Amino acid sequence: MNTKVNQKMTDAELSKKLGHYQKAARFWLLIGLIGVVSGTISFFAVKDTLLKLVFVTVLFFGGVCCAIFPGGGAQKKLKALLQEQMGDFFKAEFEKAFGPDWQTPEMKIDEPFMKRFGLFENQWEECEVENFHEGIHRSAHQGIHFSAANLRLNHVYERSIPHEGWETCREELFRGLVLRLDTGISYPSPVCVHARIEESPRGVRTGILTGDDRFNKDFCVAAEEKEARCLLTPEFISWLRKTEETIEGKVKGFVWEGNTFSVAIETEYGFAGIAGNVDVSNLDAVRKSYINSLRSMGETIDLFADSPVLPNAGSAGGKE
Repeated sequence: MNTKVNQKMTDAELSKKLGHYQKAARFWLLIGLIGVVSGTISFFAVKDTLLKLVFVTVLFFGGVCCAIFPGGGAQKKLKALLQEQMGDFFKAEFEKAFGPDWQTPEMKIDEPFMKRFGLFENQWEECEVENFHEGIHRSAHQGIHFSAANLRLNHVYERSIPHEGWETCREELFRGLVLRLDTGISYPSPVCVHARIEESPRGVRTGILTGDDRFNKDFCVAAEEKEARCLLTPEFISWLRKTEETIEGKVKGFVWEGNTFSVAIETEYGFAGIAGNVDVSNLDAVRKSYINSLRSMGETIDLFADSPVLPNAGSAGGKE
């Protein structure tokens, strides 16, 4: 039996191993970028068709492969090692901040939920969810039941490469945070608001437009008119813009269904994680970054709980 699989490392051993993986990931990413840039230059600079094909195939696609496979592999090993060796610390800090991690079906954030949410509807085929957690945030409010996760939506498609066959490609449509709040108020029918894309009709279902031209240009609304008018007040729209400036992110959509308000925010912030610029060989910096990510979530929840249309978002629904 292998007894070393879950053996705890000393801080010095863990620091060295994490630093090795981080350096490897950055090295292969750099090699990948050099290959992609060189391949792109060759495409425009080389006149001979056959030679151009060789350069593009070797440099461009070789660079992509370097970034995805050895670079991505090192990044996955780094995350797995962090969870294996520091998972107890992460769990304790989360429970200190938000209590037990419930993981209830009602507050789940996963692919079926995102299909119902309707963000970039029919535009994506792949949903990647990281660091899904659920808990209670307590501050000036009585207690706010929430769930949150880092999430990516990708458009996956096949592209033909001359003399090579078909290649699977991914286009990232959304990267950011999905946050769900138990509001304590139940709406009789859903109110769905999404960032407008080329395929979006103006005024889905009921032709709803607010009195704010900028909001109408940025979002399309799917709801019964009475519920939409109640939610999308001038005060709410003004608050939404100020909130975007505070969180340094872009709201791409929100849905009020039943007693749950769900919002998708395009941001570089990572919930319950380690910031990308942290030197992971410095374990104190790793711990501090994780705690800061939890603190930032609490501040974000407070902003949404203070919304003009969420006055009762302080109820923990009886959960302790």
